[in-house]
Amino acid sequence: MNNREWLSQLSDLTGLPYYQEHNIFGDKSGAVVGMRDGYIVAAGLGKVDSGYIGIKMMLRYGKNPEPQLIKQALDAAKGKFKPAKTDETTALLMRTYSLAKPDAASVAEPLPGLLDALKTCAMPIGEKCEECGRDEPQMVLLNDVPSRYCRSCQAQLTQKLDAAAMEYENLETNLPLGLLYGMAAALLGSMAWAGAAYLLDRIFLWGAILIGFLVGKAVVMGTGKITWTARAMIGVLTTASVTFGDAIYYALAVMRRDQLAFMAALKEVLANFWKIETDSGSGVISIVFGLIGAAIVMYSMRKPAFKARFVALGTPAPAVGGAGTK
Repeated sequence: MNNREWLSQLSDLTGLPYYQEHNIFGDKSGAVVGMRDGYIVAAGLGKVDSGYIGIKMMLRYGKNPEPQLIKQALDAAKGKFKPAKTDETTALLMRTYSLAKPDAASVAEPLPGLLDALKTCAMPIGEKCEECGRDEPQMVLLNDVPSRYCRSCQAQLTQKLDAAAMEYENLETNLPLGLLYGMAAALLGSMAWAGAAYLLDRIFLWGAILIGFLVGKAVVMGTGKITWTARAMIGVLTTASVTFGDAIYYALAVMRRDQLAFMAALKEVLANFWKIETDSGSGVISIVFGLIGAAIVMYSMRKPAFKARFVALGTPAPAVGGAGTK
């Protein structure tokens, strides 16, 4: 029996509508989602914590500040499911299997007992908004979690959860200032990189990571936020800083070896720079390390994600393989 037929059968046994398009638990075949005795119930297939394929059942209830009491009640009625994970509004039960899926009836069987256990310690949600308590007949998915929120509370919750992302979107971008700060950081980085390498008579690749980090921070400080132009700027300036630092280091080494003035030594190095850079054991690698440092900054300073995603449940799937949905 394929996953969709199995979920359709589970829908028939539990009375929960089957939605093929909502992979709440990670499996593309969807999930069954609905109300039972005033509680929100969802079940489907997906990977469990151990990495094995398993069956998940989610139970949602009115806010309860003592989730441990709910866990104790559910664990007494869990059947073949593992001990429940609970918080103030949601309980998650999981059951693993290795080869064939367990019979749908054995998954549906513990549900009435679990709901009876919930009734002893948690209030049902019913058709009320979880935030304000007003009537709300429509169920939605909030980041793939079945919920009940009225339109007003959806807007408020979206504004609250997405505040950081919206604030970031509204930041002004100053690319010229970012370029100025980045160039200053790149020049200082080159000088420090070359000076340290000359004094210690070796190039430390970790220093290249620090250059990329500092250049990235300087550019972001000037631009105000990360954009694709800022990313390109960081990459170019980091590469320039590391390579120019290498050139200064090589020039200092030639100056000492051949008793030349610094500018004469630098001119000689630049004339043969790429050959010197590729022949040295750390030349190209130092550029890569510098870009790693730049990438760390770009990742850490990236735009905050929008955290509130409301999706309507839509229409339940039709019966599959002869099983019906209620």
